[in-house]
Amino acid sequence: MPSDEIARNRKTARQMLTDVHTQVASAESPEEKAKLGGVSHDVDIFLDLATLWHSEAIDKAIGAYQTASNIFRDASNDDEDKSLDVRQIRTSSNLGSLFLLQGNVDSAEREYQFALEKLANETGQDAEILKIDLAYNLARAYEENGDVVKASQWYRDVLRQHPEHMECESIRMPIRVKLMMQQKSDLQS
Repeated sequence: MPSDEIARNRKTARQMLTDVHTQVASAESPEEKAKLGGVSHDVDIFLDLATLWHSEAIDKAIGAYQTASNIFRDASNDDEDKSLDVRQIRTSSNLGSLFLLQGNVDSAEREYQFALEKLANETGQDAEILKIDLAYNLARAYEENGDVVKASQWYRDVLRQHPEHMECESIRMPIRVKLMMQQKSDLQS
């Protein structure tokens, strides 16, 4: 398929899913949501839409991810089966990353913390990889927010579990310098 046709198809899909998102977001009553059928509860629609907007409009991607996140949370409140849906963790992680790109550090921290709490009792290689990724991203969020103590603690935690984590190791030294400068400043005050 030619690249111009792919671009047109992508634009059409994005517009169709955006229209659906607008309808779902504006539906307030259970009756209005019922008129939309299963679409208002289909998390994959909003994950796809977020992916389509991801590189072009962060606000729109965030809106779609938030709708997906709300669907996950509503479903987990309704379901007796409390098994973890990894897509929910990835959604929170993606939201955190987009919030961080926007400079909305507090929202990024909340999303990373939420995802880590959901993963707290999970085991296995996939869960551990997600935990490390989230912990690293949380450390970055704390660093962006100027909380070098918490950032340093999270970076250390990542390195304790995975000493080979190169990105974390390269950041740890500047954090140490910031901590020492902060401690020196505190002593002089």
